[in-house]
Amino acid sequence: MRVSGISRMLRGLIPQSILRRKYSSGEPALYLTFDDGPHPEVTPRLLDLLDKYNAKASFFLIGINAKQYPELVTEIAKRGHTVANHSYQHLALPKLSYEAQLAEINQSGQVIESILRKPCIHFRAPRGQWSFRVLLSLRNMRVKAVHWSRDSMDYQKVEPAIIVKNLLDNPLTAGDIVLFHDDNDCCIAALDELLPVWQQQGFQLKSLES
Repeated sequence: MRVSGISRMLRGLIPQSILRRKYSSGEPALYLTFDDGPHPEVTPRLLDLLDKYNAKASFFLIGINAKQYPELVTEIAKRGHTVANHSYQHLALPKLSYEAQLAEINQSGQVIESILRKPCIHFRAPRGQWSFRVLLSLRNMRVKAVHWSRDSMDYQKVEPAIIVKNLLDNPLTAGDIVLFHDDNDCCIAALDELLPVWQQQGFQLKSLES
């Protein structure tokens, strides 16, 4: 009986500890997120595109990339976007020891914080693979675990038109956290079509910190 009760508690706690959707007061909003950057060619173009539509977003950065391109980390924050942690090397966390998982999270967070001189309070696990111990540690560190409610599937590097069609045929709803990647330019052409459509539908494009 005791083991069964603990299992139910863990199953209940894990979903509640992960931000999958975010609701804001006022006008309905969407929350674009970009994993795996910063990329020296893609990220600057993406920032310009977001500026074009006055859209804000959140960038989940791999620590080794942030360390290599600190000027891009600074630029992301300067333009009003959220800078977040996506681990140091983008390893499959469940295959690592608990101590190694924490090292991946902490090392990347320290890189970002050393560049921006402010705490990095959002984390997304590589491939969205979470464990109870990591979630508990993030809670203790006051770091928010962020997943997503909609996946653009742009990591498959399909034609942008396919991404556009999939997201318009299955419309987003207020509060959706949408997953994209800025380690390739597949997202740019797709978002150049999607952003004005979503804004015409009445959505604001916000960062997680707004």
